[in-house]
Amino acid sequence: MALKNLAVTAASCLVIVSLAACGGQGAASGTSGGNSLTFVSSGGAFQDAQKKAWQEPFTASNGTKFTNDGPVDEPKLKAMVDAKRVTWDVMDLSAGPTEQYCGKYLENLDFSVIDKSLYPAETVNDCGVPAYYYSQMFLYNTEKFGSKPPTKASDFFDLVNYPGQRIVPPELSVGLLEFALLADGVPADKLYPLDVDRALKKLDPIKSHITFATTYGQIQQALVGKQVDMALSLTARTILSVREGAPYDVVWDKTIVNWDTLSIPKGSANKDLAMKFIASTAAKDRQAEFAKLASNIPVSSDVKPDYDDVQKRLDPFATGHKDSLVYANPKWWGENLDTVTAKFTAWKVG
Repeated sequence: MALKNLAVTAASCLVIVSLAACGGQGAASGTSGGNSLTFVSSGGAFQDAQKKAWQEPFTASNGTKFTNDGPVDEPKLKAMVDAKRVTWDVMDLSAGPTEQYCGKYLENLDFSVIDKSLYPAETVNDCGVPAYYYSQMFLYNTEKFGSKPPTKASDFFDLVNYPGQRIVPPELSVGLLEFALLADGVPADKLYPLDVDRALKKLDPIKSHITFATTYGQIQQALVGKQVDMALSLTARTILSVREGAPYDVVWDKTIVNWDTLSIPKGSANKDLAMKFIASTAAKDRQAEFAKLASNIPVSSDVKPDYDDVQKRLDPFATGHKDSLVYANPKWWGENLDTVTAKFTAWKVG
């Protein structure tokens, strides 16, 4: 897919009657209606940035009170909707699941309120608009490989010249299979439909050298602790790690780009207000503030955040590496996520 204008848990509640309690304080307030919204994201400093950049200006404009919940839990979303006891109002959700759940677990957006023309057409579907872009970066430990650094995607799979442990993200749809296929010689414009068997065959020789992270915090911890020699890591966690002194640099070859969406759970009691909040996040000043705080890429290509030196060093545009970007296809993932995940899980334990 070419974008011309770029710039879980096991803890989910299984008993329907306990859904309200399962959500904790944040979930309970989401059913109150009126001038309040429950916002669900990944938690931590990242969600704090969403509060400051998006929620605080919206509250200042109309008095809306926010309760923040998280992390996003897709099984919990399904359980709440099926039980008709929805306590969330707005979700920061990966683009693939947004495609997959549209209409069944997510509300159709009102595009008379949300201006879809503000987003690249390829990024919008009936149930979600992009909140921000992020990259899956190929990192290497400069203390180990500084004298002969890797230069291409295939080096990630080269245990002879680049021995050691690798770590990869917890979400399959953010680019691991795409990266394997690109490293195996598949042209970027021929990636989809993904040849899953070929990707797994490429991964086979290094499987015992891969740590399959269960959270993004685990990746950050591994980088800061210098526990891995190579990594596939997303933009924000990479920048946080480097700021903490993690000795890693980027191989600007085959950088997979994805985006998260803002979506509304099916049955939200506050969906009209949620539509207005989503529309407000497209404002350029709010995009710029969030990109600076969270180290992501703005949706609008003409938004220029005031990045710090670390952010600039790891930004493909500021560093002149935009040609390395390869865009994911969330629509394909939405149609194939369950099947591919089952195959990948069987491969991991096989």
